[in-house]
Amino acid sequence: MPLSLKDRRVVIASLFLPQGTVYYDDDARSTVTEDGEPPTVAKTVPLSTTKAPPGSIAFSLVEELTKAATPITSPPIVEDKVNPFSAFTSPRLGPQQGVRPLPSRLPTLNVIPSIVVPATPPPRSHATVTSPATERPTRRPSRRPSKTASRSSSVRRSNSVVRNTPRLGFLEVPQYTPWQIEPSSHGNVGLFNAVNSVGTVIKKKVWVGIVDCPTDDFSEELRVDLEMKYQSRYESLPVWISDAEFTQYYDGYCHQVLWPTLHYAVPDAPRTRLDLYDSKTFEYYKVVNLKFAEAIVSNYHDGDIIMVNDYHLMLVPQMVRERIPNATIGFFLHVTFPSSEIFRCLAARQQLLRGMLGADLIAFQTHNHMRHFRQTVHRILSLEALPKGIQLENSFVDVTALPMGIDLSTLDQKRKDPEVREWVTLLEQRYAGVKLIVGRDKLDEVQGVRQKVLAFETLLDRHPEFRGKVVLFQIALSTTSENENIASNPLNTAISRINARFSSLSYTPVVLLHTSELNFDQYLALLTVADAFMVTSLRE
Repeated sequence: MPLSLKDRRVVIASLFLPQGTVYYDDDARSTVTEDGEPPTVAKTVPLSTTKAPPGSIAFSLVEELTKAATPITSPPIVEDKVNPFSAFTSPRLGPQQGVRPLPSRLPTLNVIPSIVVPATPPPRSHATVTSPATERPTRRPSRRPSKTASRSSSVRRSNSVVRNTPRLGFLEVPQYTPWQIEPSSHGNVGLFNAVNSVGTVIKKKVWVGIVDCPTDDFSEELRVDLEMKYQSRYESLPVWISDAEFTQYYDGYCHQVLWPTLHYAVPDAPRTRLDLYDSKTFEYYKVVNLKFAEAIVSNYHDGDIIMVNDYHLMLVPQMVRERIPNATIGFFLHVTFPSSEIFRCLAARQQLLRGMLGADLIAFQTHNHMRHFRQTVHRILSLEALPKGIQLENSFVDVTALPMGIDLSTLDQKRKDPEVREWVTLLEQRYAGVKLIVGRDKLDEVQGVRQKVLAFETLLDRHPEFRGKVVLFQIALSTTSENENIASNPLNTAISRINARFSSLSYTPVVLLHTSELNFDQYLALLTVADAFMVTSLRE
């Protein structure tokens, strides 16, 4: 009798794990008390409150949905949160949550403190706690940059990463460690929320991905400790890749070759500087995909359903199929798939297509993307493309459209929070009688943010009656630094010109906010008050 979905484990492979790794600096910790517990820290600077420099993005807004919300004893007193919308007085949203930095010595690393959340120390063990006075200063390792820049360091994959059975229970975890695991701002949060929304159907799952910080300086002990925590607490399996590999793979091939091509940035287009025909970074792309495949295969259980996600891992389905011929594999592409005339510009076009065809089911966001894929496979690989999929020599690959939406019930429940309602009241008072338009996009050229701003300028030009009565709020999400630099300069010029032409003492027509400048409560309040949400993506 075949197992039902509730009885089968789902292996979800996505580039970043839903939970990231955060380092708390020794500088912020205090001495251990007599009972062995570290007291509450008076203040730790969170990454999320650091204002991003012009043109840079710090973290994703959706991270706030999964933040811990339980305050610890005697929370520290902090200043009021900054109101990102205007100069009016902001509501007090409560004290900032503190963190208990865990006093232990770790390898020399390069990290900064990140978001501040409560951290419950693990049970006391026989590990010796070194006095801070005798410890050497620890360099601050940085969290893996968001898509504005790739990380600068990582680790070589250790033998402890890929194993047939989870490494749990036989190693003693240190009493304290400054490394904590928290919700990641860099992963596919839409995918994470979608999986959580069907928690009653998917009872057993394991996430496979990389952590969101540099890991080259991680010791073997630290990696083992993190693996144990990821597997036992978060149903996750970390894949270790070096920082040099990550830079060439992520910034190089994924974001300078694959991303533009999938969004119709052809080689002869103006201002395109892509080496699509002979990209050496594809070798790094293969290496990273192979490490994902090895991690999946080494932790495979009979009956597992393997779900591979997005353009970062297009080779993984075939790599897994070669090692486990009877595995159940699905592949979901979260972005667009172009026409065959665009896709054939890629030097690795055949390898990418055959990698995807290792899956039993390939899903896209729209029927257009699905149709483009079928035509591309037929024209490049000369395979038979049927309305429902691709006929291979010994098997059939189903191809369908399965658009991913929003968990409306969870989002609507969040809108009822007191903090959100408080911001709604203030926004309604501040912008009484004003129509609000909200946009939320990455700052790269394919998202059409500059075109949106120019269209808004045309509106104010042609309809003077709307001046002073309509405001455009543009939320800037993260992307790679190179793509962002190309897009941000013309955008900033356009916004400056519009605000110079139409602003007054009480009116600013365009407000550009980076994700580091408002939290999720403020964003939800803005959506609640807004009259329209405007999307102008050129190829999405």
